[in-house]
Amino acid sequence: MKIDQVISQFMLAPIMAQTPTSLHTLKQSAVLIPIVDVNARAHLLFCKRSSELPSHPSQICFPGGKVEQQDSNIINTALRETEEEIGLTISESQVLGILPFMQTLTGYQITPVVASVQQDATWVNQSDEVQQTFTVPLNQLSTAKNWRTFHFTNKGKPVSLDGFMTPHGLLWGATAKIVKQFTALF
Repeated sequence: MKIDQVISQFMLAPIMAQTPTSLHTLKQSAVLIPIVDVNARAHLLFCKRSSELPSHPSQICFPGGKVEQQDSNIINTALRETEEEIGLTISESQVLGILPFMQTLTGYQITPVVASVQQDATWVNQSDEVQQTFTVPLNQLSTAKNWRTFHFTNKGKPVSLDGFMTPHGLLWGATAKIVKQFTALF
């Protein structure tokens, strides 16, 4: 899928940034869905969390994190966290839109912020939270046969989740749901 096709999907509506609020019982967080141009094809940029972290070690995720007091809105949360984790600066990305928030089994409300990353942008693992970064072609993520359903038990109840095997591990859980929500737009 060409990156211009992806970007054009988001240029139709104005961006409405949600202001973080403490009225929610869920912890507020935001992630950035960075769209990267690799050889004129759209790719999504992912992080692999450090294996040393107490929560979600070694999981595949988007850069992002919890809303902090200094964040004026949810977009600022996603951009600030991305810069802290992988050094991708605000000036190197263009926010295209926001997807509907998602609630997790672990008590978070995650707002996905979609952004196009400039061609010459750079990023590095600059936090102890991120073990590595990598991209996956959007056309691979959009292909249903590349996904598998995994069954497990959570708090005594059966749960089924979709997963996508990357060269760096299994993409599953909330990140997989966000990817599927995003790819359903195309």
